[in-house]
Amino acid sequence: MDRGASVIASHSASVPHVLVVDDDLALLEAAATALQRTYRVHTAATGNEASGILRTHPIEAIVLDIMLGDENGLDLVAPFRAHSAARILILTGHSTEELAIRAVWAKVDGYLKKPVDLHQLHEAVARLVPRDGVPADPLAHIRHYLDTHLEKDIKLDDLARRMGWTERHLRRRFLEVYGKTPGRYLTEARLARAAELLLTTARGLQEIGRQVGCPEPGGFRRLFKSRFGVTPSEYRLAHVRPKNRDGTGPDSPAA
Repeated sequence: MDRGASVIASHSASVPHVLVVDDDLALLEAAATALQRTYRVHTAATGNEASGILRTHPIEAIVLDIMLGDENGLDLVAPFRAHSAARILILTGHSTEELAIRAVWAKVDGYLKKPVDLHQLHEAVARLVPRDGVPADPLAHIRHYLDTHLEKDIKLDDLARRMGWTERHLRRRFLEVYGKTPGRYLTEARLARAAELLLTTARGLQEIGRQVGCPEPGGFRRLFKSRFGVTPSEYRLAHVRPKNRDGTGPDSPAA
């Protein structure tokens, strides 16, 4: 296969472009075969190859293996997004709590476990590829809304009505696709964002709580401790190294 080139050159320009990034050439070919009926598929085996494709093609979704030789796929998310607004689906052979937290921090749009079921892969990509700027699948649209409105007082029944669903139907469908209820997903996303802000900024705990939809300090502290086993203050002290004498430090919170 000619990596970096479309596997179906005859597709029209209106067909969505999808990029598959994996150093397993057999998986690359299988994924391209599964997706090429619907999308114009590009493939890459390294981060550099993928970045070149993102600079030259209108990629709308990226299927990214978490292990690419010596490269970690999650470390490539930020540079990829410097070139493209494509939504990102992670492939992983290991599903751990640490990986889940890193994936939330990196703001990936979904993940599938290996070995990959190609039918599930096609469905997952269909949920991510946007139509007129909005994810094609209603559940992907709802997840995107949750991810980008962490500070809001979100009512699930309001979201369900927007889709013409009942709240019960929304909960069931969301659980089937993402493995957790919308409420659980929102709570985990809020706490992961709070942890990120604690490590990367010097903002006060009350401000961070407001930014993640937990304006009541006591409630924010209890919720955070139930998730991480320590209070927000203890978490920051345990993970942020002291500044150097000149006031600098790679792990010090930025203003």
